[in-house]
This record gives sequence, C-alpha cells and structure tokens, in this order.
Amino acid sequence: MKRKIVYTIILFFVLFIGGCNSRGISVTTVTGEVTYNGTPVENALISFVPQTPNGRGASGQSESNGAFVLLTQGATQSGAMLGEYKVLVSKVVEIDSSGKEVKRELVENYDPVNPPQQKMYPQKNLLPEKYSKEDSTEFTVTVEKGKNHFKLALKD
Repeated sequence: MKRKIVYTIILFFVLFIGGCNSRGISVTTVTGEVTYNGTPVENALISFVPQTPNGRGASGQSESNGAFVLLTQGATQSGAMLGEYKVLVSKVVEIDSSGKEVKRELVENYDPVNPPQQKMYPQKNLLPEKYSKEDSTEFTVTVEKGKNHFKLALKD
C-alpha cells in the first residue's frame, strides 16, 4: 500500500511537470513592416520590450521589403505574448575608416573551436538613435488575440 502511494505521487509529479512544459509559451501572430523616410529597411532589428508584468520580449529582423515576423524565446510558434510593448528599431553595421559599411561574407563550414580571425570595426546605427532606446522611442503597441500587423514608419 505504501509503495502504491509513492508510485502514485511520482506519477502525478511526472505528469504535472510534463504537462507544464508541453505547450510552451502562449503567443499570437505578430508581423509588420518598417520604413525609414518612406523606404523599406532591410536587416533592421525590431525588438518588442514588454511593459506588462511577466511579459517576455520578442524580436525579429526585417527583410528586403521591410517586412518582419516576431519570435519569442521559449515559444513553439512565431509571435509575441499578449500585452503592451515599447518597440525598438535599429540597424547596426560595421564601418571602416572611410565610413563605408563593411560587408561580411558567410563562412561555410564554420568551426566554433577555431573561428576565422576577422578584423573588428566600429559599429554604427544607420537609423535615428531615438528609435533604439526605450525612453525615446515613439512606438508603443498592444498585442491582442488574433493577428497583429504593425507599420513602423521611422522619420528623421
């Protein structure tokens, strides 16, 4: 009888823990587009910073047409948790001594133990700084149930 109680408690514990982790974080679809002075921005980093308790940040990178899809770490699908967010946008590149953007080539067969030696360059944000800081961004959004699409029109 004692053994049966112990096994029942262990089984309950295993099922409870397994059930807690099987669904992941609940998110809803969030897409959008980012433009700067009317032109789509490619390779911009879009970060949603939660303004609600227990919220999780979400982020995405824009494509050549400015479109982006958000992802939340720990979620089993793309999207963001419900709630209010400050939106940060930046496009950071490396620049050489003449101020030109440094283009890096993708390294095939990358070996993390012996990474290729690359020269380091200073970084520069190509978008106005106010959009990359939580206290100065003009964008606050609310993610609601269903599909959410946000147009982020950055200007000088």
